[in-house]
Amino acid sequence: MFAIIVAFGVIGVLIALLGHNPLDAFYTIIFVPLGSAYGLAETFKKFVPLLLAAFAYAIPFKARLFNIGGWGQLLAGGMVAAVVGLALADSHLPSPVFILLLLLVGLLAGALWAAAPAAMAAYFAVNPIISTIMMNFIAVYLVNYVATTEPWKAPLTGHAMTLPIPEEGWLPPLVLGVHTGIIVAIIAIAVVYFLMNKSVTGYEIKATGANPIAARAFGINVKRAILLSLVFGGAMAGIGGAIEVMGVHHRLVEGFELTGGAHYGVLGILTALICAGEPVGVPIAAFFMSVLLIGADALQRTMGVPVEIVFVIQVLIVLFVVLARKVKLG
Repeated sequence: MFAIIVAFGVIGVLIALLGHNPLDAFYTIIFVPLGSAYGLAETFKKFVPLLLAAFAYAIPFKARLFNIGGWGQLLAGGMVAAVVGLALADSHLPSPVFILLLLLVGLLAGALWAAAPAAMAAYFAVNPIISTIMMNFIAVYLVNYVATTEPWKAPLTGHAMTLPIPEEGWLPPLVLGVHTGIIVAIIAIAVVYFLMNKSVTGYEIKATGANPIAARAFGINVKRAILLSLVFGGAMAGIGGAIEVMGVHHRLVEGFELTGGAHYGVLGILTALICAGEPVGVPIAAFFMSVLLIGADALQRTMGVPVEIVFVIQVLIVLFVVLARKVKLG
């Protein structure tokens, strides 16, 4: 909380230097996303992919692995969900079956996209920072290929995108216009909490992160823990990409992983770092960040303050949180 207050204090000074009233700006950032049905709906639409991208970083982080590939894993999930959806356009599957199938293939695509860096880290000691970053760029170009190539591409569009997936694969809306991806997000919160805090696998992942030598001495399969942490993280990002395609765009659109000019994968890293990757803290941090994203858009529209101010807030919060932890630990 101290880090958040200090970060907002610094931002308040910057906003004042830009010639705006900081109190009006903070009111806009916080209350516009929460003060209307539309604002809440947009906030939850940001929350779902941001939460899952944050889990993509948080789970391996507990094994002291740095998954910078949430961006690419999210792209892989969305791309495969769109391709499978288009391939089954004439299958006439019932909508619930179609939706579950596309969510599953998105999850598997993200997991498989993380599997290569995971195997390299576990068996060849390749730094996952490097390998996951490289996989991001492969995913970007594959998305571009799919979105601009027959038989998937949409004709007569000014942007790279595919044809829409069948309506049977769209996530139906709930109250306030929020799609049912929020239900998947709630399930993911429960699954990750159980995995990391109540299961043997979660204990082994955390033990590997705390001291891999001691973990190995006590019979923990460290290679397996490394593999599973990254694969589970990739699965979270993959299903997040599938939800974006199925619930928001209804097709694969180049750049669908962007929000406010930044990647969900990058924002997920910042979100996870705020709470040190704790399963209970990630949903809270993700919702807070989603409020900031919607509030920043409103701030730009109403006061002319650059939307990038929200990214400055996020970075400052992370820096002050890390600094506070260092001071606390002595």
